[in-house]
Amino acid sequence: MGVFKKLSGNDVRVTPIQTKYSKTTAAIVSAGDSFDINTKLNRGDIGSNTGLNNPALVYASARQLFYGAFISQNYISSGSIFDNALVGTITNTTSGVFSRFDPSFQGSFTYRRHFPVGTDKDIKVYSIPVADFGESIIPGTVSIASTTAIDDANGNLTNSGNVVGNILYDQGIIVTTGTNGNGSSPISVPSVSYSGSYTIYSTQYKCTASPNEFNYTLNPTLLSASNVDYDPAIIDSPDFMPYVTTIGLYNENQELMMVAKLGQPVQLNPFTDTNFIIRLDR
Repeated sequence: MGVFKKLSGNDVRVTPIQTKYSKTTAAIVSAGDSFDINTKLNRGDIGSNTGLNNPALVYASARQLFYGAFISQNYISSGSIFDNALVGTITNTTSGVFSRFDPSFQGSFTYRRHFPVGTDKDIKVYSIPVADFGESIIPGTVSIASTTAIDDANGNLTNSGNVVGNILYDQGIIVTTGTNGNGSSPISVPSVSYSGSYTIYSTQYKCTASPNEFNYTLNPTLLSASNVDYDPAIIDSPDFMPYVTTIGLYNENQELMMVAKLGQPVQLNPFTDTNFIIRLDR
């Protein structure tokens, strides 16, 4: 005989939990060699090379996605962003020429933007696979091998107080730009250690047995001598109260979806509700 009780919305609670883990990644994709920014940023020079095989495209993408909100109006002399000589500088003042907001560092007051805009300046871009860092790199946990550069937990990669690049935690990207963005000798990242994070969801089901519920049992030890009927001397006794050892969760079609085993039998309370909390992490 099965006994069912429908759970309400108040009986189910889902809680997000951030989990953290440490990781060292040796093989990081790198791009962004030295090139003349003034001539490499026209459409013809981009040519057929795509993605990380094209330094100009990498440079333009990094500028647009991560530094665009800090580019002043005089950064471009005139016309298309691909066609004309670049002038001016990038500052820490939000100008919003290419981007009206910066999605990578919202909530931080101390991040700094330094990006090379002159001729023959270098940047290097390193991408950590999503499968390695999860949902985000935890700020302040990045350590780059063979360098003294440190992660200041605000998106800046610093060396002796100078900004030598930026860390895009949510994207798993490191951009090195040289000291304070001067584009000279940006540091290399042979391998990097960091802590990644991802979110698991803990679902809690509260199963309640009221004093007048689930007061029957299928335990065969309660059978009478005939082994057919239950012994009325036991089950009709006011002292009789069964123990719970297993709880099953069913769907709307009364199909068993999950079984929870208790560590030890729990006797139901004849005077008040007995609550069981079942937790499923996923």
